[in-house]
Amino acid sequence: MRKNSSKVPLLVCLIVCIMSIGSIWILVKSEGRVFAQGKEGERFVTKREFERVLILQERQPIYMKGNVVTQIGVLEANQPVAVTGEDEAYYELRLGNMTTFVRKGQARVEKKKLSTLVHTERLAAVHTLKKTAVYEDANLQSGVILELEEGYRYPVVREEEDWYIITIGERPGYISKQSVAMDAGLPVLVYHQVLPREMMRTMDSTISLEAFEQQMGYLSDHHFETLTAHQLYDYLEGRLVVPSKAVLITFDDGLLSTKEYAYPILKQYGFSALQHIISSRTGRAQGEQLFDADGPLQFFTAADIEELADVFQFEAHTYELHSLNTVLGIGIALERSKEEILLDIQQNIEQVPGAVSLAYPYGHYNKDFIVAAKEAGVLIGFTTTEGYANRHTSNYEVCRYGMTEKKSFEQFVAYVEGDMTWP
Repeated sequence: MRKNSSKVPLLVCLIVCIMSIGSIWILVKSEGRVFAQGKEGERFVTKREFERVLILQERQPIYMKGNVVTQIGVLEANQPVAVTGEDEAYYELRLGNMTTFVRKGQARVEKKKLSTLVHTERLAAVHTLKKTAVYEDANLQSGVILELEEGYRYPVVREEEDWYIITIGERPGYISKQSVAMDAGLPVLVYHQVLPREMMRTMDSTISLEAFEQQMGYLSDHHFETLTAHQLYDYLEGRLVVPSKAVLITFDDGLLSTKEYAYPILKQYGFSALQHIISSRTGRAQGEQLFDADGPLQFFTAADIEELADVFQFEAHTYELHSLNTVLGIGIALERSKEEILLDIQQNIEQVPGAVSLAYPYGHYNKDFIVAAKEAGVLIGFTTTEGYANRHTSNYEVCRYGMTEKKSFEQFVAYVEGDMTWP
């Protein structure tokens, strides 16, 4: 009897444990994906109550607003999404970190609980190759929340097995990996000197007018859109849906040859470009200059900066730190303190007050340079490391692709089309 009675507590504990596990399983099941687990078992979906939840009676286009209003998807009927604001014509809701808009019409707004992500840090972007369904669960048989447009880059916040997760109206939406491509990042081109081939004396940091015309013609023929530094920043922060055919064109140094030869071509095609200015050099001449390809390097004047603002967005390239220590082979900025670099950048930005980006002289930078750039209010730091602009690196270590006469047209095409790879 003693042996049998000693087993009773153990049996009772076992039954209680089984019942507890069953209760937990029932709770999880009853709440759908409220306690959805990641690969390491962390909870990443929970329930939250929202005061204003939009439920459409009919599917409606969803828009982003910039210089123009662009449709970036279609929100399905009877799919509740949290509203963050409204005006007379539109409801506002968030896709990733950006505000999007749905026209007011047949819909209701009510207080409601929604499944939301616990963590919404941006992972990367996906590139839609066709109209793409966003599901309410990681299941192709589940309901569709949203249909994404073809040919755009959308921010995603998680990757779970065969799915990418996007947020729409505070809800997680699931995109099948088979329906999209991972976005390699935005192409960022960097040019310095542009000269007719017959005037070229070196191919270092120089591209021929003929090659530049061919490249810009390709971008135009293939319907590329040129972006600003601020648009790049918003893309990197998950606040902007960007077309597949998008590129940044940047110039370093503010050389007068780019006014003479690049500016007319960019204007002809309706392109914009960043022009990084070394502001201590803008006072070397006054007023309008006559271009002389055989003389010393010529730089934009203050008058040029004002005149060319319809094409060029003028950005920072330091005030007087654009020199090399020829003995050490490093930019002189690396020998300066953080405080000295900060004062220089601030002086630089006085001439280009709209600057949001900085190109590091010769691509040389260190921790102090980055800290100084941040304190000066700069949002983007451009390097000379070759690659695409994406979330794999800091916003202060953005890669570019240097275009000189040494690069072939085929290399240019591979890069802007997102087909270039690096070790």
